[in-house]
Amino acid sequence: MPELFNKEGLATCSVARELCSIPLGERIPTVSELERSCGASRGNIQKALVNLKEGGAVALEAHGQNGTLLTGIDYLALAAACGVDHITGAMPLPYTLRYEGLATALFTLLNTGDIRAYITFQRGSEARVQTLLDGSTDYCVMSRLALDDYLGRGYPLVEALDCGPLSYVGRHVLLTRDPKRSDWSGARVGVDRSSVDQSTLTARYFADKDVELVDVQYTHIVDMLKTGALDAGIWNEDDLHVRAASVATSRLEGMAAQDGNTHAIVVVRKDDALMGRLIRRLATCEQVRSIQRKVMENELPARY
Repeated sequence: MPELFNKEGLATCSVARELCSIPLGERIPTVSELERSCGASRGNIQKALVNLKEGGAVALEAHGQNGTLLTGIDYLALAAACGVDHITGAMPLPYTLRYEGLATALFTLLNTGDIRAYITFQRGSEARVQTLLDGSTDYCVMSRLALDDYLGRGYPLVEALDCGPLSYVGRHVLLTRDPKRSDWSGARVGVDRSSVDQSTLTARYFADKDVELVDVQYTHIVDMLKTGALDAGIWNEDDLHVRAASVATSRLEGMAAQDGNTHAIVVVRKDDALMGRLIRRLATCEQVRSIQRKVMENELPARY
């Protein structure tokens, strides 16, 4: 492969990224089309295609007037052609064994060959999405509920991998100071607006109740309940802090099933087809769940 930062190398990287979005067996863009989309000369586009074929990144089959078909593709080789030697992801804070297992799975599976994996931890999906969109990270993890919310607001995100039910959380529960309370009029309820999951579930549960929403960090909900600063809050039952606290927990009665909220989704930028394909090449739902389960059952130490 050519040096990445000369014109031929840049063209090779651009063509590699374009080919990532082409399904196997489909026609690839013509050289003229690639000239326009990649902003490179015809000669460098032709060299780029030769480089990718000779490097084993793609297999192409010419069909005359019907164009050239993509008959084979190696996403690791394409990543190498683009100078991708590491993958950085953003995850929620690893305060539960479930999150530790998920982090261990992604760290283990995405560390392969010449690629190294790194994980940053950030509170709230808003922060994780922002680091993804500004290019600081290559993927972020959120729930299906959160992804649907962002897509509904037009964010340029796309699902790379669904890790399956119960891979993100077990369930969210209502935490209260008084387990017998049924009238929520005037109750002070904690809401963390940086977390789509927590804020959405809170809004849904208390939609028809006259409560005072108090802005909090979700990590402070239990302590604020114990001191009397809050009367109620919704949070993740997996949190050991919740289980150890002297606060009452109850199911979120009257709400739709939380299944979408329990799925961990690995999300990439919509314009980064290479990263999405690479993640799916390196990790499957079954592999992620297997490693996560072993960490949760103390069969494997957490490593991330």
